[in-house]
Amino acid sequence: MGNNIAIIIPTYNAKNTIVEEINGIFKTLPDSKIFIVDDSSPDGTANLIRKFFAKDKRLELIVRKQKAGRGTAVIKGFKTALKNRNTGYFIEMDADLCHNPKYIPLLVSACRKSDVAIASKYLKTSRVIGLEAKRVIFSKFVNRYIKLMLGVPISDYTNGFRCYKRKALEKIDLDSFTAGGFIMLSEIVYKMYKQGCTFSEIPFTMVFNGSNKSNFNLDEIGEAFLTILKLRFS
Repeated sequence: MGNNIAIIIPTYNAKNTIVEEINGIFKTLPDSKIFIVDDSSPDGTANLIRKFFAKDKRLELIVRKQKAGRGTAVIKGFKTALKNRNTGYFIEMDADLCHNPKYIPLLVSACRKSDVAIASKYLKTSRVIGLEAKRVIFSKFVNRYIKLMLGVPISDYTNGFRCYKRKALEKIDLDSFTAGGFIMLSEIVYKMYKQGCTFSEIPFTMVFNGSNKSNFNLDEIGEAFLTILKLRFS
């Protein structure tokens, strides 16, 4: 299954989890290709990856000069991975182990029947462990707001554990995105929806621990609401 799958992981200060995550991915899909996009993490994430995986041709490390947001990091990974015409499926996932690699085969299987498959926190059999109450409330509020505004038939607009078919990525202009942070996840699905792409979701268990740190700040929250308004009324 893995030889036509690219996995894009944006990293920033992920040294405590990234090696375990990479090993978990290769254990699940030994033939997959991983693209790490690191924003010059001050904790030495990139150097750690070089130390353990410098000779592994299944992994490509892309280091950007400065922190520019999760969304733009993923787009950079997509652009690089798309250069290989044999790659048919593109996974994006976080680096902090909240996205367990064991779900990747399920995402790919779901994506074979749709254009985009999303691991959703909001299906009946999904579970979220270790997330503080205020973030649960905020996440649910944001997702309800986005669904009301954009109408894409999914339950989770903000989880970055997804699988895209090549044709889904090729239907959108990867240089057209206005958001740089987490809200680009919603912008991507909306633009794919407008191009006629189909969606599916799988249940999964999302685990938060001491390594999971919120990327939300007031600037990103403001960007999120403005981006959704622009998409809805453009």
